[in-house]
Amino acid sequence: MSETARGLALLRRNLENLARAPLALRAVDARFGKGVARRAALRRLVFFPALGIGFNRIKKNANTALLLTLLEMQEGSVSAATAAKDAVPNLFDLPRAELRRFDRYALLVTLRNPYSRVLSAFLDKFRFEPYRRKHGDFALTPEGFDRFLRWLETGGLARDPHWDLQTKLLALPLDRYDAVLRFETLREDALAFLTARGLTPPPGALQAEHRADSGKQTGADAQLAAFYTPERAALVARLYAADFAALGYDAAPPQSRPAGA
Repeated sequence: MSETARGLALLRRNLENLARAPLALRAVDARFGKGVARRAALRRLVFFPALGIGFNRIKKNANTALLLTLLEMQEGSVSAATAAKDAVPNLFDLPRAELRRFDRYALLVTLRNPYSRVLSAFLDKFRFEPYRRKHGDFALTPEGFDRFLRWLETGGLARDPHWDLQTKLLALPLDRYDAVLRFETLREDALAFLTARGLTPPPGALQAEHRADSGKQTGADAQLAAFYTPERAALVARLYAADFAALGYDAAPPQSRPAGA
C-alpha cells in the first residue's frame, strides 16, 4: 500500500471513528458509570470479538506478546495473527452491534513494576537511531541510564508511552477490569484468566517472546543491580510515585550498586 493510500485509509478510519464515538462513549458510561473511564486512554482498549475479550494496551508490559497471543487464538494461526496485528479494532472501531453488547467483553490489563519497566524501555528503544535522534543519544550503559533518568526528570517523562506513567495509560480504575495481569507472573495470570473463560491458548503461549515478534526482550529484570544505584532508584521512585501508589508495587529500591559505582 502506498503512503497516499495508507494516509487516505487512516483518514477514513478516523472519520468513521468520530461518527461512532458518541455511541462508544455511551456504551462505556452505561457499563461503568458516567465519568469513570479516562477518556484520553480509551483508544488503548482493543477488542477480540471472537474471544469476547478487551485488552487495555500499555507499552512495555508484554503488550505485543499478549496482543499476538490473543490474535493467534482468534485468527487461528501465527501468520493470520501477524497480518491482523495493525488492524486490531479499538473501542471506536467496534461496529454498532458490538457496542450495543459491550457488556459481554471481559476487560484485562497488564501491569509492571516501574523500576523494571523504565529500564526495559531504555534498553529497548535507545537501540534505535530514530529514538536517539528524537530524544537523546543515551549510551546503553548504567551511565547512559542515569542521563536518561535525569532527562525524564526535566520533562521527558511524558514524551513517549513506552516510559510514561502506567496510571495515565489505564482507561479504567483497576477495580473495573475483569482481570489485572502482572508482568512478573504474566503466563500464570493469563492462563488462569483464559482457562476460566473456556479458552485454550496456543502451546507454549507467553513462555517467552511471541514467535511472530521476536527481538524485543531486554532482560531488564536481570540487570536491575547493574543499572540502579540508590540515587537512581530514588529518582525513579519520585518520578513514578503515582504508579507505585496505585498499582500495588513496593517502592523499595531494587538491589543496586553502591553509590558512585
